[in-house]
Amino acid sequence: MGNYDKACNNVGAVRFVQEHMKVCEIIAKELDVPVENILGLAAAESQYGTGRIAREYNNYFSLQAPASFQSGRVHPKDSNKTWVAIFSSFSVCARSFAVKYGDAVRGKKDALAFSEALVAAGFNSGSHITGGTDNYARITAGIIIMVGRRIACPVK
Repeated sequence: MGNYDKACNNVGAVRFVQEHMKVCEIIAKELDVPVENILGLAAAESQYGTGRIAREYNNYFSLQAPASFQSGRVHPKDSNKTWVAIFSSFSVCARSFAVKYGDAVRGKKDALAFSEALVAAGFNSGSHITGGTDNYARITAGIIIMVGRRIACPVK
């Protein structure tokens, strides 16, 4: 078997990585971060593209409205307080993320430093008490690292 990486076993996740690689490379280059940081964040926030908000509204980065380049807004299920931005495509959503959070993450090459910068910028509070996810930075960094491994997987 040799050097086969078990991260490649999740075909859906590998396809997500391959499908969105080019767009994320552009954003990553502009922000001076590894592509897996942008792609990993999208994977984390959209459950590798399977999450409802990503599927129905092309919102792969969990961006709240108002957001740059949004085509509309909607209340997420079971919430009439929060507005979620609607986008025409993955690439438009990625561009919106870069506009809003680019300065916060620029140059953050390490997955954990990148994720911690997102928490510091208010992308996620890092605590369920304030509506965020406990240990958000650590969890997201782990997904970014996994996406980095999946980038090397053979095309399926």
